[in-house]
Amino acid sequence: MRIRKKTVNRQEYYYLEETLRLEKPKVYSLFLGKSLPVKNQLEIKKKELSRKIYSDLFGNAAHIYITEPQLIEIEKLRRRYVQKINRMGKAKQEEIEEIETVNFVYTTLTTEGVPITREDADLAYKFEGKDIKSIRDENLRVALDMINGIRYVRESGTGISKKFILALHKIIMADYSDKHPGRLRRKQAYIYLKSYERIEEIRFRPPAPGEVEQKLDELIKWYNSNLGKLNPIELAAILHLRFYLIHPFEDGNKRISRLLLNKAFFDSGYPLLNISKETGRYFDALIKAAEKRNEKPFVDFVAEELVRHFHSIRR
Repeated sequence: MRIRKKTVNRQEYYYLEETLRLEKPKVYSLFLGKSLPVKNQLEIKKKELSRKIYSDLFGNAAHIYITEPQLIEIEKLRRRYVQKINRMGKAKQEEIEEIETVNFVYTTLTTEGVPITREDADLAYKFEGKDIKSIRDENLRVALDMINGIRYVRESGTGISKKFILALHKIIMADYSDKHPGRLRRKQAYIYLKSYERIEEIRFRPPAPGEVEQKLDELIKWYNSNLGKLNPIELAAILHLRFYLIHPFEDGNKRISRLLLNKAFFDSGYPLLNISKETGRYFDALIKAAEKRNEKPFVDFVAEELVRHFHSIRR
């Protein structure tokens, strides 16, 4: 922000200004008066101008953990990212979508211990056959299930439902019939932290099986009622985290969580985010948020990864 002095009819006036380079440069201005305000008053005016900019970019969307200045900076990056993508030809756009989808599938599955290669994920993306069962390679089938899951998310309408979540789980876990694809768990779930030395349960335990359906219904209602009312970044991050804490399925909860995060981003016009690419930091933020019952560490991590992603298009 900068202070600008204007002279009108030989009288000097002061304004606080900020220029944002969005689709095109836009100047936001706030009148300060005939004299410069003292330091404390100037800080109040800066917050007032920040609120004015935030309101213009996000409307009445609330924020909980991320500050208005942070959200404004991220939105600037998002719009520049969209501009650069839109300036590319259709072939280049499709190439970027393919690369990002393949990387998402590869990272998501290898993070879960599935021994697929990037070539498996790339081949799955290009596979257009409908008879998945005819594929003998199990890893390729699992990769194709995830590809189909992403496509299902992309093509779905705005908002989520229990039917949508169950169908999504059935798609991505189709090759794990023993894990009951598309069915909520009927036994207690535990979350373990694995290391080279030992495997131990974290200091958080998901709800009992009898509570799962109600908590999932409450989360679905929360998401749909906050879509457009809470800023997109926090909405997506909190949806992922709260779904993960419910752990509604016997297996595949983290995979679904990452797909739901991107469902929320797609609902708000954001691109696919490969959140588990930074595997160590991803799990650290997730476990910390779970154990401390504090959503902020995970929300901050998602925001940081989104910024990193928006910068990546420059390279």
